[in-house]
Amino acid sequence: MRRAAAMTTKRSVHGVPVEWETLPALVAARAAQHGDLPRLTVAGRAMSYRDLDDESSLVAANLHRLGVRRGNRIACFLRNAPEHLVTWVAAGKLGAIWVPLNAGLVGEDLVHTLTDAAPAVLVVDGELAERVAAVEDRLPPMRVYQVAEGQTAEGQIGGGGRRPAFTELLEPGSTPPVVEVSGGDPAVIIYTGGTTGLPKGALLPHFAWIAAGMRYVEAFETKPDDVHYSILTLFHVGGLMLGVVGPMVADIPTVIDRRFSGSNFWARARETGATIVDLIGTMITVLVEQPEGAGDREHRVRVSLGVTGQIPPAVADRFVERFGVGFVNVYSLTETGGVLIVNNRMDSPKPRANGRTHGWAEVAILDDGDQPMPPGSIGQIALRPRYPHIFMSGYFNAPERTLECLSNQWMHTGDLGYLDEDGFLFFTGRQAHWLRRRGENISAYEVESVLSHCPGVREVVVVGAPSEKGEEDVKAFVIREAGCDVAPATIAAWCEGRMAAFKIPRFIAFVDDFPRSVTKREIERHKLRELPNDRVWDRERQAG
Repeated sequence: MRRAAAMTTKRSVHGVPVEWETLPALVAARAAQHGDLPRLTVAGRAMSYRDLDDESSLVAANLHRLGVRRGNRIACFLRNAPEHLVTWVAAGKLGAIWVPLNAGLVGEDLVHTLTDAAPAVLVVDGELAERVAAVEDRLPPMRVYQVAEGQTAEGQIGGGGRRPAFTELLEPGSTPPVVEVSGGDPAVIIYTGGTTGLPKGALLPHFAWIAAGMRYVEAFETKPDDVHYSILTLFHVGGLMLGVVGPMVADIPTVIDRRFSGSNFWARARETGATIVDLIGTMITVLVEQPEGAGDREHRVRVSLGVTGQIPPAVADRFVERFGVGFVNVYSLTETGGVLIVNNRMDSPKPRANGRTHGWAEVAILDDGDQPMPPGSIGQIALRPRYPHIFMSGYFNAPERTLECLSNQWMHTGDLGYLDEDGFLFFTGRQAHWLRRRGENISAYEVESVLSHCPGVREVVVVGAPSEKGEEDVKAFVIREAGCDVAPATIAAWCEGRMAAFKIPRFIAFVDDFPRSVTKREIERHKLRELPNDRVWDRERQAG
């Protein structure tokens, strides 16, 4: 009896009772509250929460009729579309696990991800269906439904036969089952990749999504008249937690576009009445590079997510100055429950910091022996939750990788940073961003920060290149400004006096773009390190 009573104890966070523990419960509550009032616009379709609740119940009933049960996986391979959210909520109602696949997957990555997840059902749009068909003979059996108005396609997907339209899952007739789902039950697998290796599936429980929404309310200090405008993808935690769950918990409208457009962004922000946006990384650079106009501040946007670690600080400063929009800077990983686990509010006394955990987690900087390091010392960032079920449960089908990540009661991020004396976290780069040259440890991130200010340099990535003397030499891959032909010798000369001599790149290569991972669009430094040094500019050779 005691155990039963304990299991029904209502959860609280920061002393505040939690109203819902799962996404279906949250959707049902908002549907009862707002009825048919449109509160969610996805890829041009305005939906009420009642629409989302009713349609997801139809899909859940039909999937159950087809044999989908608790723990089965249901995958979506789509561009931003309403079917993402309908399928997600339907999976939750069945106790099944939703798997949104990166729309950039192709070939081996697509085969690996679908084979690992082994979904019972795959929902795919017409644009991406050809990629699935190209590898269908290497996929496990699964039912495939295509999002295509009024169409059905013929095709074999792992022996699945006819490929029906998604609309068949919306047909009435079956009764959805009643499945008890708790906050600790598995909800979503997000396939995430770093700088190396095939994608790995981070399994997030139901309450991790609700917790992310609660952090959204805190970090952005939401108000009743706020409107969120999102251009992030619905196959990543960023788009899902910021564009969907955050506004749903905050009880504000949200608009999610199909894709980001630099030339049309501010027009869309004005059309939607947005006050909160979620720009990240190079999106900020693209907007700063747009022609200036009298309407640069003719909008309601007051705050944006801040993911500025891979762009020059001057670009972020210029964005704030030009558009009058502040940043909530963050440090987040899918594994640590997604967005805003560390965040820096707009009124922070240290705007360059990534922020604090604000009671959601503990953070430490660890050395190679997992010992805490003093303030100001750079080491591996590690976190552990202060509440149950807000971090990932583990990597799907990868117990060894899970144990490696979660060793010694800390979640090891593989990222480097330091804590200052006031407990603010500063991210300095990934472990792969460090190299060792002739006995000196060099932060690629630090060298990149200096080189990014060199006239004529648009973007730069620094890696370690094998040295004939042992260890590594510094190699810079540079994308030049349009119409600029700055020479390697000019860049190297510009570095003198701006960084220690041992940090100045020996090799400089010009490229049109960098190789990027399909999951996070992160620069794949290991591929750059594999490129040969012949035919690239060599400072030591030039010096004789």
